[in-house]
Amino acid sequence: MKDLLTGALGPGVHDISAEAYHADPAAVPSMSSTLARLMLARSPRHAWTAHPRLNPDYESVEKKTFDIGRAAHRAVLGKGGDFVAYPDHVLAKNGAASTTAAKEWAEEIRARGMTPVKSDEFDAVNDMAAEIMARLAFMEIAFPPARSELTAIAEIDGVMCRAMIDHAPEDPRQPLWDLKTTTDASPDAVMRSIMAYGYDIQAAHYTEVWKAATGEDRAFRFVFVEKEAPHECCVVQLGGDSMVMARKRTARAREMWRHCLTTGQWPGYPAEIVQLELPEFYQARWLERETFEAEVKKATGRDVLEAAYRWQAPENHGETPWA
Repeated sequence: MKDLLTGALGPGVHDISAEAYHADPAAVPSMSSTLARLMLARSPRHAWTAHPRLNPDYESVEKKTFDIGRAAHRAVLGKGGDFVAYPDHVLAKNGAASTTAAKEWAEEIRARGMTPVKSDEFDAVNDMAAEIMARLAFMEIAFPPARSELTAIAEIDGVMCRAMIDHAPEDPRQPLWDLKTTTDASPDAVMRSIMAYGYDIQAAHYTEVWKAATGEDRAFRFVFVEKEAPHECCVVQLGGDSMVMARKRTARAREMWRHCLTTGQWPGYPAEIVQLELPEFYQARWLERETFEAEVKKATGRDVLEAAYRWQAPENHGETPWA
């Protein structure tokens, strides 16, 4: 395991910073979970654009929407840059971080590898961390910092792949872990998030890269935690069938990556007219409306639009439109 990034890294498990990881420390341009999801959900061109070594115009953009997640990772995992609250004197009177002083302060903080958050967000992150740690302690699970945010690099199907694991316990029988902050950690909402953001692909990619790098065949679990009180948590492990399908997707992503990297061609969307058929549920909503309006007209003799005009007329004085 390497402690510092001193050049291109080969296959194995390494302890490097998030900045070094996102810059792609592998010997050849490698595919991450994010890039795999872009390849499959959008296009190879999107993946090329998001790669720091393939795209000469690549710019790393720090997004405010990710600040809470970064801070929560620091609070729970004990790795990465610290998070600090904006001092009151740089904020606007309404508490917004919109002043020139606040922006300059935030820029300096980010340059030092830390994450700026507001005071209420600072408290919320610590509350989130306390909730997560209490839930995990109840399940007899702990996240020692020494085993957090480890980077696995390995070659799979002729493609160099990388994955930064939020936590990999020392015991190889234990699963790999990933922390997600969200607005709704209920099981149904979590399932929708997994489908919307392709987190099943992340789970497959991480376990495959880890196995190729270490020989350990591990399970994978997510911890979803709500960003607002009461900061409820949901611990999720995808079922066997879901993981089988996810591995089919990661295999396809690697096939696409290998082809594009070999040919130097990273196509976007088709340069043709795409004919779309809208889904049945969308059409069914209009058919339901047509049925409703026909029933209203049959019962009252008036069209719904006419009734709406009568309801809004100044002389109506509260008379029901169906009268």
